[in-house]
Amino acid sequence: MNEIFLFGASGHAKVIIDIVEKEGKFHIFGLFDDNSSLKNSSVLGYPVLGGRKELLELRMAPKALLTGIVSIGENSRKPIFSWLLKNGIHLLSTIHPSANLGRGVKIGDGTVVMAGTTINSDTTIGNNVIINSASTIDHDCNIGDNSHVGPGCVLCGSVKVPAECFLGAGSTVLPNLVIGEAVIVGASATVVKNISSHKTVIGTPGKEF
Repeated sequence: MNEIFLFGASGHAKVIIDIVEKEGKFHIFGLFDDNSSLKNSSVLGYPVLGGRKELLELRMAPKALLTGIVSIGENSRKPIFSWLLKNGIHLLSTIHPSANLGRGVKIGDGTVVMAGTTINSDTTIGNNVIINSASTIDHDCNIGDNSHVGPGCVLCGSVKVPAECFLGAGSTVLPNLVIGEAVIVGASATVVKNISSHKTVIGTPGKEF
C-alpha cells in the first residue's frame, strides 16, 4: 500500500484520515503542520512529524517520492498547496466511499470529497477543493480551484463557482448562476442572482455586501 502524508494536523485532518482509511488505497505515515508546538503529538494515532523543514528533509532523501493531501479546512490552505507543488510533491485527491459521483465528473488534484455528497453528471471540480459532507452539486456545475463547498450545500444545475470561494454550511445556489471569485456565501443563504467577485452574500434571498 502506497504511503502518503497529510499537511495540517487540526480537526479537519481527522476527517481526511477517516476518508483515507475508508478508501483503503493508502497508508498515512505521518502528518506535518506549520504549528511547531504540534510536533511529536498525534492525531487519531498518526504522528505529527514536524513542519515544512522536516518535510523538505524527507523530500531531499535519495529516491524520495512524496505524495500527500492538504488537510486544512480554511481557504488559507492555498499557499500550502502551492508550496508543496513547487517543491515537487504530488498531491492526490481522496473521495469518501459513500460519495455518489455521476458520469463525466472530473475531480482535480488535491481535492477532497467527503461523506454523503452527490456530484451529478458532467460537473468539473478544480484543484485543492473541499466538497464537504452531505453537499449536493447538480449537473454541469464548475467549481474553481481552492474553493470550499460547506456541509449540506446545494448547488443546482449549471452553477459556476470560480477560484477561492467559500460556500457556508446549508447554503443554496439556484440554477445557471455565476459567482465571482473569492465570494463568501453565508451559512443557509440562498443565492438568487449572479454575484460579483470579492463579495459576501447573506440571507434568503441572498443580499450582496
